[in-house]
Amino acid sequence: MVKEMTSREETDILYDYEFLLDRLYSKLTVRTSKSSRFELPELQTERVGRRTLIKNFKQLANSMRREPRILLTYLMKEIGTSGGYEEDSGIAMLHARVTSSALNSLIQRFVKMYVLCPTCGAPDTKLERKKKEAWILVCEACGAEQPVPPV
Repeated sequence: MVKEMTSREETDILYDYEFLLDRLYSKLTVRTSKSSRFELPELQTERVGRRTLIKNFKQLANSMRREPRILLTYLMKEIGTSGGYEEDSGIAMLHARVTSSALNSLIQRFVKMYVLCPTCGAPDTKLERKKKEAWILVCEACGAEQPVPPV
């Protein structure tokens, strides 16, 4: 036998639910800052004549999980200069005088475009090259695939 509820019983249940919901929200902690497990090392640059050396370039590329050649190619295109990379020492050389702040902003742009997932924001991504020209950013966290401009 099914008992029908009166309107008074329905409002009691509704108030109980709202009371419990308010109680739950009052016990939750509020996040004040967005914490991230992805942090880039501070750039160690040195100017030698008209050249700029990035001493911790290999460490920087490894923290992004990208090949140093890809990052160097991006920096050279954006600055409009040539350069080189020594795998043994992990030092990159740009044939131009570039300030640390300019390099930092370029690296932040690289991270936003080629490292962080545009869907979930996770740094757990990899770059795949398809059909010789198309670059795809594949997120290992959420599975999203996003085409990115060629490096």
